[in-house]
Amino acid sequence: MADDHTFPGADVLLRELAGSEFPVSDAVIDRLRGVYDHLAGVSPDDPEFERYLREDVIEHETFSRADVIDISDSVLDVSARHKNDPALLAAFFVAFEWFHRCEFDADRRLRYWGRFVPLLRACLGEFALYQYALSMFHLYGGDGVRAEQAARRALEIAPDHIGFLNTYTEQILERVERELISSGRQMPGDDDTAALNGLLESFDKRPRDGWHPIFHVSYGRILACLGRYGEAQNEFSQAVDVENARYNDAGANTIKASTYVTEMNEIFDARNTCNMLSNMRSLSTVIDDAQTAQRQRARELDDKMDELGRRFDNERIDMLEFIGFFAGIISFVIASIQLGDGLAFPTRALMVLILMGSLLVAFGSFSVLLESGRAVDPHEPKHGRLFGIRAGLVAVIVIGLVVIVAAMLLYLVIR
Repeated sequence: MADDHTFPGADVLLRELAGSEFPVSDAVIDRLRGVYDHLAGVSPDDPEFERYLREDVIEHETFSRADVIDISDSVLDVSARHKNDPALLAAFFVAFEWFHRCEFDADRRLRYWGRFVPLLRACLGEFALYQYALSMFHLYGGDGVRAEQAARRALEIAPDHIGFLNTYTEQILERVERELISSGRQMPGDDDTAALNGLLESFDKRPRDGWHPIFHVSYGRILACLGRYGEAQNEFSQAVDVENARYNDAGANTIKASTYVTEMNEIFDARNTCNMLSNMRSLSTVIDDAQTAQRQRARELDDKMDELGRRFDNERIDMLEFIGFFAGIISFVIASIQLGDGLAFPTRALMVLILMGSLLVAFGSFSVLLESGRAVDPHEPKHGRLFGIRAGLVAVIVIGLVVIVAAMLLYLVIR
């Protein structure tokens, strides 16, 4: 069993790489051996494993393009005999990350990746670092769904690895930001909001000391998607400060100029996206307020039009009532003259009362028939009504009946 000073399986793998159908040169083997010696005792799921390969090996240009092409071809050739071998994973990641960090032609990078990254799933699929690489391959290839799935799988394998948490976060953010910008919504959907809050909690559980600038960027992007733009801008400012400190620390020689430019561009892109989301939300608020005011004015106009319509209908009915009442008066006068001729005064007076009561009852009944066409105020439909009829009409009919009954009783008394 290998001790902490020997990387397990490294010697066997290096011998096979040197003797494969696509042999790796002795100089490259020696440099790979130095990489394995440094990683002895470091778990592939430890963030230091990935950090060392990225920053201390690739960023320092330990290997050239020709070297990593030989490594990738040779790794693929011997992979069948090294299933779940962490030594194979390290060599694979050297080749993968070189194209990721040093190949700036996206089409060429994807073409090189396609020669070995997806083909090693059977051998390296149980490693979180491979799933991370696979997610990057799918992301640059335009398959966001598979990229998100691979990033989630990497985080499931190594849940304490903040780099894999960041990668998964970036996959979620790519989709959420795109949906927010394309749809114009102010906030993500409920499921995405819950997912983003969960990612915030995951980041908050990790100490912020020593955070890579890109972690601040991802944290800020989450805040921006949740509408917390001021806090997001603070995170981006911290990312800029950390990135400048890393680049200006000449003694540490942490990053090279091209990496600095790339990462600063990512920070500024995130800041611009945050500004866009903030402006869209402000504009959306203004538009919503304007639409609300417009709808309110439209409702007021509709109410006024309805009121005018009710008034017109009611005036028409009032005119019909007036015509009916006028016709009743004429009939009352004619009937009084014709029926009262030759009668004694008391009898004639009672007859006039009976005709008057009949006129009131007839007018009230006629108005009741017209009530079905009268417009009612929808806000106070029962105001001034009795049994669904205007109280005034009920009073007219009742008075008419009282007059008729009183006249009949007086007639009986007089007789």
